Amino acid sequence: MQESRDERLARDFREMLKIQDRPYLSWVAVKGTPPYAEEYLLTVKLRYYALCEDRENYIVKAVSDCIIKVTLWDSYPAVAPNIRMLNYPAVFHPDWYSKGTYCPSQPWDPDCSLKEFILGMLSSLICAPGLAVSDTPANYKAADWYMKNRDDTALFPSDKAELTENDPDSLAKAEASALSRGEVIDSWEK
Repeated sequence: MQESRDERLARDFREMLKIQDRPYLSWVAVKGTPPYAEEYLLTVKLRYYALCEDRENYIVKAVSDCIIKVTLWDSYPAVAPNIRMLNYPAVFHPDWYSKGTYCPSQPWDPDCSLKEFILGMLSSLICAPGLAVSDTPANYKAADWYMKNRDDTALFPSDKAELTENDPDSLAKAEASALSRGEVIDSWEK
């Protein structure tokens, strides 16, 4: 039996709790009624590279802290979430358009959870080891820069943070907190 969109949104919300309030990430649901969240606003505290203007030249330098909007379209999960960085300058990366929209190298898999997709996006921000540049990157300049510098261990990854998840006790507290506010998580009700 195929999962309904509401069931999928609720499952994704519950999975997102596993990466809520980590040192590298916090988020709030800004559209929809949790657990049926259709849009998230992420606060990411990772060091990433951006193309910055320095007088008359553009240089690549590390910046930290960004706000990212994740939108789940009406056709989600058939189509990938839309991920857009709201900061300027946007990340300078082969999988990110210069205007700040994420375009992963791999095609969207509807069976991929939102949490897995977000963790993949966060890995791209820091140019985690194993980054593969496709033949059609979203940002050709960033792809060229990365290919020239990819063996420089001082540059990559740009942040040494471990993208860990909450332990089961923390997750139970987050679920209990959501329940105490009258939110529904999967089939649980207050």
